[in-house]
Amino acid sequence: MDIWFSLILLAASQIILCWYSYQLATEKGYPPLLFAGAGLLPLLNLIALMLLLLLPDRRLAEHQLYFSKFRQRP
Repeated sequence: MDIWFSLILLAASQIILCWYSYQLATEKGYPPLLFAGAGLLPLLNLIALMLLLLLPDRRLAEHQLYFSKFRQRP
């Protein structure tokens, strides 16, 4: 009973990390299937997650901020 419960928890954590890596890669503009696939492997998922957290957003050039003396325009 204990081994099955541990395996279920391990599988659930792998799926959650895979989904979060997919969402974060999509949000930052990186290939989501690559990072989702890396999220399924037990040790590589933590490396991929740390890489996604540290990599800059690839879409920063599309979201330029305009600074004004009085207010910020969208």
